[in-house]
Amino acid sequence: MANGKNTKTAKNGNKNYGSTNKDDSAEVKNGKIKKVAEAKELPNDVPEKKEASISELAAQIKENEKTVSGEQKPLIELRHVNKSFQVGKSTIPVLKDINFKIYPREFIIILGPSGSGKSTLLNTLLGLEYPTTGKVLINGQDLTELSPNKLAKFRYKTFGIVFQKADWVRSMNVIQNVAMPLAINNVGKKERMKIATERLKEMGIDDHSNYMPTELSGGQQQKVSVSRALTGNPPILVADEPTGNLDTESAGKVMRFFRDLNERLEKTLLMVTHNIDYVSYATRTIYIRDGQIVEGSGSFKE
Repeated sequence: MANGKNTKTAKNGNKNYGSTNKDDSAEVKNGKIKKVAEAKELPNDVPEKKEASISELAAQIKENEKTVSGEQKPLIELRHVNKSFQVGKSTIPVLKDINFKIYPREFIIILGPSGSGKSTLLNTLLGLEYPTTGKVLINGQDLTELSPNKLAKFRYKTFGIVFQKADWVRSMNVIQNVAMPLAINNVGKKERMKIATERLKEMGIDDHSNYMPTELSGGQQQKVSVSRALTGNPPILVADEPTGNLDTESAGKVMRFFRDLNERLEKTLLMVTHNIDYVSYATRTIYIRDGQIVEGSGSFKE
């Protein structure tokens, strides 16, 4: 009778752990083994570290997919930028609460269809247009606080600009065109020709120094344009639809060239385009549509 009570008590989960029931015994034993295994695999300090790591990674991806943004200060930052134009009695909003950060050595593509606000965004970022409201910070300097003259000097030192269509001085050869920005800024002839030669060598086109620009192919002309844009050794290179006038093969070469330039010279590269095929070349893409920043390639439709 006593044994019967003991067995019943064990089955009911009371204090008698000497139960002869194999299933109950195995369950308790397995439960203990499982807890020991969990304790060995997950020390007390691991969960906190794992949680912190995930949190940091999530923040990193959100801010910059390929740059450890938490360890760097942004080179370019737009804060609540709005831009409107007055047309007659109507106010036309073009940029609507634009916020983003760009970090050193990134290759950024600003992507959007025609009429999305890309050109206005680029002009505002370069200081060619003042925002209606908001701040444009370049390396910590708020462009909205600079006078037009100071802004022009700041732009020259900070940005190298490559346009869709290069405007050459047709009476000058390649190296003279590359040296032109230095001449405008009162750099001596010997020094500016030396710098122009170095930039052409960096682009791998110094053997065309004495050609006329119009004698070169579209891709070669873009390399010369980049050489000219880099004569002042600016930290940021901006390209506005640089492949717009090129065929598919030449455009692909130019895009590979820009990617190599970003990696080799460690310049921050900012390119504006409407072509979604170029996204793979960039470290990150900023999508704009109807004057607003949107997320994900699925939000872009030509």
